[in-house]
Amino acid sequence: MNPLALISRATEIAAVVLIGAALGLIQILIGGTRLIYSIPGYALLALVGLLTIFSLGKRTSRPDQLCLLSAATFFGYILIRNLFSPVAYVARPDLYSVLGGLTVYFFIACVCTSAKARSGLVFFLLALGLVHVVIGAIQFREGNNFMLIPFLGRFDYGRRASGFYVCPNHLAGLLEVLAIFAISLVCWSRFPTWSKLLGGYSTAVCFLGIVLTGSRGGYASTIIGLLVFAVLSLIVLRRSSRRLFWCVGGLGALVALVLAVVTVFFVHKSDFLTQRAQNIFDSTPVRLDLWHAAIQQWKAQPWIGTGSGTYLYYGRLFRTERMQQDPIDAHNDYLHLLAEYGAVGGALFLFFLCAHLQAGWKSFRRSGPQHVTVVPDLLNDGLALNIGALASVGAYMVHSVVDFNLHIPANALLLAFVFGLLANAGVEQRDARDEATMSILSWRILLPVLGLVVMVQCFRLLPAEYFSERARTAQRDDQPEIAAAFASRGLQTEKENPNLYLCLASARFTICDRLSDLQARVQCYAEPVTLLEKARALAPTDRNVLVQLALGYDAVHRYPEAERIFYEAKKSDPKSVYLDQIYKSHLTLWRTESGD
Repeated sequence: MNPLALISRATEIAAVVLIGAALGLIQILIGGTRLIYSIPGYALLALVGLLTIFSLGKRTSRPDQLCLLSAATFFGYILIRNLFSPVAYVARPDLYSVLGGLTVYFFIACVCTSAKARSGLVFFLLALGLVHVVIGAIQFREGNNFMLIPFLGRFDYGRRASGFYVCPNHLAGLLEVLAIFAISLVCWSRFPTWSKLLGGYSTAVCFLGIVLTGSRGGYASTIIGLLVFAVLSLIVLRRSSRRLFWCVGGLGALVALVLAVVTVFFVHKSDFLTQRAQNIFDSTPVRLDLWHAAIQQWKAQPWIGTGSGTYLYYGRLFRTERMQQDPIDAHNDYLHLLAEYGAVGGALFLFFLCAHLQAGWKSFRRSGPQHVTVVPDLLNDGLALNIGALASVGAYMVHSVVDFNLHIPANALLLAFVFGLLANAGVEQRDARDEATMSILSWRILLPVLGLVVMVQCFRLLPAEYFSERARTAQRDDQPEIAAAFASRGLQTEKENPNLYLCLASARFTICDRLSDLQARVQCYAEPVTLLEKARALAPTDRNVLVQLALGYDAVHRYPEAERIFYEAKKSDPKSVYLDQIYKSHLTLWRTESGD
């Protein structure tokens, strides 16, 4: 092997390792649900993109050109619409999630086409999935929101398992994909028996983890994913021989029945899980309210949507009286996409989805039913990955109706890996290897470009996000001086983050409150009020910013200006009981100061 080929091979192996490290790191850091926890993973993906410059001339199987075109069109539109969103900061999570996802997608589709390397990534993620389940088992048993990394907290979900994630539904979204891939590799790959035994054990543990999450959407999507897997497997078996079809199909049905009985027995042994299963429609009204708000948001700008991250604002605007929690996500990936990116985004998504399902089906027929009519050996690593990818997409098509897994960076990157498998199944075409190299060269060039852009942005954004997180936790722990110092350092490198201004203003208000002299205290309030005005300029319709600014005006006795800001806040969140209570306090204070 010549030196250039050795370098290309070494850098490709390093890139595969970095992909696994990036996916693992972003899962461990609560799924990357805050930018500070997703940026390190994106930085690793940027290195992957830069390393692929050594693989530009690599010969490989040809990816489906329609798939690559649909991905470029759909996500290109998402990126362009994102850049023109009304609030740049709230649009950032989607922006970098898309850039990271495209890096994973194009690397798998255009560079890493080896079934062995792809399977290695799956087994690595399975190993990490087992750790998720162990943590989830502790959370389920103790019911105390245990997290392996103490400074990473989660919401209070009681006994529901979430692993490293914040939310149990997102752990279910991860495990359902890993379980499907594991069972597909066990059944259809050519791996040695010992590895299949480990895979079978991992499959069972993943299913147990899904049960412990208490995610009813996860239960439904897992069943659908397994049904898709079963149908595809039976199609392959049916084309081999009738006897094998009935023997293996019957055995599979028996195993499925046993697993179903064991699962039902396990659920009935837990009062908590039994209650979750019985009260399946408890959360339906809340989700219907969220979906209604998303539909109303879509009607406000039906063609191109209202912009990335804006459901936070429109969810408040169109909320019902019974929906008092802050609506951050629509709990429906389809409606969320439609609301923020409009009918154009929805149509391009359908183009993307259909192109990949068609490519996946073509690859399945080529490596599955048509393969076994020629070669008696049924086992095929590429077929195992292909069936796993199709079944995983089927599962997510269901889960996305009731949850927002695709807005969780860790799970979005996992699905980028899945769609990359569908875009290129890794099947060699003997007469098209040279042609394939020429046809995908332009797509491969995108990877170093993406890597360079993401790397520059990671270095630019990381300091401010770090200081913002430190400031937030210091203010939460009643350390305003430390919070103010961190927020000030963050503002030295980042001027478009309204949270930094909010945190600094909050810390300054706390420091001012300690002054005993009333006049000095009012004069001290002037600086945080100025900071809140800067935050409002960045996020003019954010209810939280408006309320804090109105309260700031109250603090410096500028009551008419506070009244005007409260009016704007009421326009942006007319159904908020919390806002009504604060406004009544404002009126009482104003009347008292006026002597009425």
